[in-house]
Amino acid sequence: MIDPDLRRRADAFLAPALRKRFRNAQVRPHWVGPDRFWWRQEVPGGSRIMMVDAETGRQTVVSDQEAIADAAGLPGEVLSPDGRQAVFRREHDLWLRETASGAERRLTFDGAEHFAWGKSPDSNLTTVSLRRRGLVLPANAMWSADGARVFTSRLDERAVKMLPLVQHVPDDGSVRPVLHTLRFAFSGDEGLPVETHAVIEVATGRVVMAQAGPHVTGMTTAIEKEEAWWSADGSRVWFLDRDRFWQRLSLWEMDAATGAVREVVRETAATFIDTNHSVLGLPNIRVLEDRGEVLWFSQRDGWGHLYRYDLASGALKNQVTSGAWLVRDVLHVEDGQVEFLAGGMQPNPYHRTLCRVGLDGTGLTVLTPGDEDQLLAMPMKRVPRDHIRPPMPTGHYRALGGRFFVHTRADLGSLPVSELRRADGSLVAVLATAELDKGPWRWPTPFTVMADDGQTTIYGAMWLPTDFDPAKRYPVIDYIYPGPQRGQLPTVMLTDVMGELGRTALPQAFAELGFVVLNIEGRGTPLRSKAFHDESYGRLETAGTLADHVAALTQLGARHAFLDLGRVGIMGHSGGGYATVKAMTTYPEMFHAGIATSGNHDQMGYSFAWTEKYMGPIVPVGNDRTSWSGAANPPFAANLKGKLLLATGDMDDNVHPALTLQLAAALIAADRDFEFIPLPNDDHTTVWANPYFLRRAYGFMLRALAAN
Repeated sequence: MIDPDLRRRADAFLAPALRKRFRNAQVRPHWVGPDRFWWRQEVPGGSRIMMVDAETGRQTVVSDQEAIADAAGLPGEVLSPDGRQAVFRREHDLWLRETASGAERRLTFDGAEHFAWGKSPDSNLTTVSLRRRGLVLPANAMWSADGARVFTSRLDERAVKMLPLVQHVPDDGSVRPVLHTLRFAFSGDEGLPVETHAVIEVATGRVVMAQAGPHVTGMTTAIEKEEAWWSADGSRVWFLDRDRFWQRLSLWEMDAATGAVREVVRETAATFIDTNHSVLGLPNIRVLEDRGEVLWFSQRDGWGHLYRYDLASGALKNQVTSGAWLVRDVLHVEDGQVEFLAGGMQPNPYHRTLCRVGLDGTGLTVLTPGDEDQLLAMPMKRVPRDHIRPPMPTGHYRALGGRFFVHTRADLGSLPVSELRRADGSLVAVLATAELDKGPWRWPTPFTVMADDGQTTIYGAMWLPTDFDPAKRYPVIDYIYPGPQRGQLPTVMLTDVMGELGRTALPQAFAELGFVVLNIEGRGTPLRSKAFHDESYGRLETAGTLADHVAALTQLGARHAFLDLGRVGIMGHSGGGYATVKAMTTYPEMFHAGIATSGNHDQMGYSFAWTEKYMGPIVPVGNDRTSWSGAANPPFAANLKGKLLLATGDMDDNVHPALTLQLAAALIAADRDFEFIPLPNDDHTTVWANPYFLRRAYGFMLRALAAN
């Protein structure tokens, strides 16, 4: 048992508790005119609405009624632009509802099980979790601006293999286990989820099928990825399409009246193509219909940059941005200029900078000064699992007329500061500085080390106990997530986005137990050059370049006498769980203890849409592991020497619990000792929020590394 006082000390730094200690980590403006906006200011014990005059920066308190709320439909509905109609799914078809009268009308009539209209794929990583909570995803439908047409798709999952998930402790308290099933394609499976696009004319009910496809869907549809755009007059729709390996990306144009399609832009790559460096970012592609152009994102020159194409011919006009830095997010395009967040312009390549440039590639201007990371209120992709929580009102950084913007600057060692600026970047006013309540506190310490190649600079952060004593020797924990679809290293300590706060708070919770916790961003993760990211391509077994983690630990141990490299632990969730076991079986002399939760321990047993993107088109046949054996943990179970704790939720519809059980079977066969905690009814997102598991995780590391 862990000492109750020690546990309370650690728990005080978990995200839910830490969130109560600070206020106003980011100002999220809601514009009510070209030069006025409101934001919700957090004050001790509650909040209040502040109205801001952007010309002067003057703030006044107003009532909630003076703030404008967005209209909302019923669960599962997609509202028309005027809010008078809504599209929703009933069983396998699409329906229309008049919002005023409630009158309903069926739009499609031939939907069937596993061949449904407007549906999100079962392989969206949260199908069973949503079903158990009674949550309904919005219909996969997108209205034209005039409300006359709806762009949608028919999802074909008939050829996708069934995946069972057994609920051993039913929600209703009954004894008999419940079988949940979903269609989920693993790596190398022949049958994949595919969608065929269509346009429905609302007034007549006429369905116009696209004369192309079906298109590979993956985890989410084109509409869920926000990779589809209507023309202003509703006569055409554009959408992105890619092959199963993400090596070909195409922009298609569809005639809404006839279904005729043409390929506007096509790009191919030897590895994989991203439309945004962040898995949660919106595509950095825009159809500029009024200019007859397409703004395209590509890493073809080794960095993520923007290119301008002719919409009619598909011919390249010019490269818009260039240099040894990258475009993180396209934010706004108007009057021949594009505003975007850039990465790599500051000493820390993971910090963002707000910039503006002409579409002809001239006039690059930096709008936000300083070396801190720049946080903006901007739309982000809302993936299916985000519907478990109420949507966060993000607001928007930019004034309606473009004359002003609001940004927040912060880093790992400072309180966030939110500022109002004019379009040229000049300061109008400081709107808020985040407030942190008194109590035990220590900011993380950023560091740089050299990668295993002896040439590449690697970035990381270190969390020390609040009562840190440099004369003591501390065991070390490597808190790992190897990507490759995202990294783990935070850029700011205090954020109001709970998922991100969890990645900064959990290391401090473990530090309070008497550890030094490290976060190391090895090669193979995004947000830097294409070559840096491609280090993981076809080599998922390197798990975010574990050799870089070993090199970093060695250098930090030589640099800091308080680090005890004779007691090193590693822990991670999902891909981090996989990396934990891979680290312990590949470098047992460095990693002496590990906590691996919900790990995708065999890439042949995970989603094709993720694995094949990063492993490439070498498809395993049957049980042939010629190209994939290195990317599995069970074959190397006999290499385990340290102390290992495995855990998984039995209702994990992202990484199936079978992968952890198969690893357990291999460890048993190899006669290796380990601990295993099955967590009934936990899914992929709830394991580390389970107080019981946290207590066990704390205690395991304390025993395994003899901290305190």
